[in-house]
Amino acid sequence: MNRNEIARWHAKTNSYIQKLEQARKIIDEVRYMCCENGTAIPYVSLSGGKDSTVVYDLALNGIGNLPAVWSDDEWWLPETLEYIQRLQKARHDVRQIRTNDQHTEWLHIAGDYDGIPDYAARQGWNMALLGLRQEESNIRRMHLRQHGSIFFAQSDKMWHCNPIHNWTWKDVWAYIISNNIDYNHAYDRLEEIGVEPERQRIGPLAVERVLGYGQMVILKRGWPELFERFCASHPEARNYV
Repeated sequence: MNRNEIARWHAKTNSYIQKLEQARKIIDEVRYMCCENGTAIPYVSLSGGKDSTVVYDLALNGIGNLPAVWSDDEWWLPETLEYIQRLQKARHDVRQIRTNDQHTEWLHIAGDYDGIPDYAARQGWNMALLGLRQEESNIRRMHLRQHGSIFFAQSDKMWHCNPIHNWTWKDVWAYIISNNIDYNHAYDRLEEIGVEPERQRIGPLAVERVLGYGQMVILKRGWPELFERFCASHPEARNYV
């Protein structure tokens, strides 16, 4: 079975249905915090990847048209920008800022750049809805098990909410396919070039700490012209192919 067939089958399982109910309860708690007792003013951190896509849709359906923020870090897959633009054309409050300061070791950008938490603080928002999942790494697993689905982070003085923290990649795609959710079609390209569903990840190109995950190899196979342009700007990236 391909990815979408697996997703359609998985959407019928009790495991997925239970996790979906749990995620909706977490969103309900956020709605109470922002709409009833006024302790939270939330936004969605939107990467353009499948996980934040699911979180955004859960928030839209459970709370309303919350603002979402996408960090333009200069280098992205063309399908990612197309996805963000489709959301904007659909009149969603999706804001494009430039750029997250954690990427500056690779970026050479003239002018100012921004970080999502800094931007959020200036808007008066105090809760970030995130698509972090335990399955993605041991560090995230320990972090999310320690803090739970909603917690106050001293690092940025903001509430963090992770409604799909215990979902698997099958759960994520089950939600997208069974609900006919628009998504970043870079995932279809990853499927075409044979990247396993559990390794299909969309993220910023210009982050040195993720290059060791085989990011440049996949970029060269799937988007060779973009790969050449990226390496022309960052020749050291060829060391990871």
